[in-house]
Amino acid sequence: MDKTSTYQTVMAQLRSLLADEEDLIVRMASACALLHQQFCFWWTGFYLVADGQLSVGPYQGPLACTHIAYGKGVCGTAWQQGQSIVVPDVEQFPGHIACSAQSRSEVVVPLVKNGQVIAVLDIDSDRLGTFDDTDRLWLEQVACLVADREREIYLAGGCFWGAEHFLRLIPGVTYTEVGFANGNTPCPTYRQVYTDATGYAETVRIRYNPRQLKLSLLLATFLKAIDPTSLNHQGEDFGTRYRTGIYTCCHKDEAVARQVLAEAQQNFSDPIRVEVCPLQNFYRAEEEHQDYLCKHPDGYCHIPLELFELAKNTHG
Repeated sequence: MDKTSTYQTVMAQLRSLLADEEDLIVRMASACALLHQQFCFWWTGFYLVADGQLSVGPYQGPLACTHIAYGKGVCGTAWQQGQSIVVPDVEQFPGHIACSAQSRSEVVVPLVKNGQVIAVLDIDSDRLGTFDDTDRLWLEQVACLVADREREIYLAGGCFWGAEHFLRLIPGVTYTEVGFANGNTPCPTYRQVYTDATGYAETVRIRYNPRQLKLSLLLATFLKAIDPTSLNHQGEDFGTRYRTGIYTCCHKDEAVARQVLAEAQQNFSDPIRVEVCPLQNFYRAEEEHQDYLCKHPDGYCHIPLELFELAKNTHG
């Protein structure tokens, strides 16, 4: 079984295990044990934010550092930045905390709840270069699920400035960020994606509460903000980077997406051109593009302003 298939299995098992579990420590312990068993990582565990520092929580593996200061080491830095960090060689990471000389590479993913980092998921390997962007993406899914039973979906709807602003207004959406999905080069910049040579689509990463917002309603609302029959064209923007797409993290979500599109097709004489496929990769865009229309209220937006009110009033 390849890495992606193993992560898909882990996520399915976790959703079942954690469906009715409210206790955060229990949720962490279950996720930690499952990841450690499936991947045979050298060290797998959580550090919780408490009293201004990270304190070790449930873990599998040898003895570890018990406390880590804010901004120190890989874990403290991931907490400070609020972003995942993949480290191919821990000895090359500035300020690395050597809890064990056997740790050679590492990935750390923050757990975010209500906009605040509440813990980090830390995984170490005794080999160099173990972790990559595939691990980061799937472990972010794990962290999201453990933190608050939230789900993620990735939607491409033309220029991501307006798409993000529209989607973040939908009740039940708890987090958005813009970036580039399903391309063919590592770590692309906005300028590189703009050339249409990288294969990426401007995409909004969405975290939502499934108890408040069903995926089918989220996707149906998304379709109202785009022309789903247009290929590589939304508003005044043309190019493959502006294609529309629904990029999923599990087979169940893909099935929901295809059903929503099938129902929507009845309202159009032309074929719907929204692509539906698994998320292959995603890279966060530069900070200047995040929350763009909040920073620049008069900035370019291809979505009619009246649709923002529609998003605010979405209920289901």
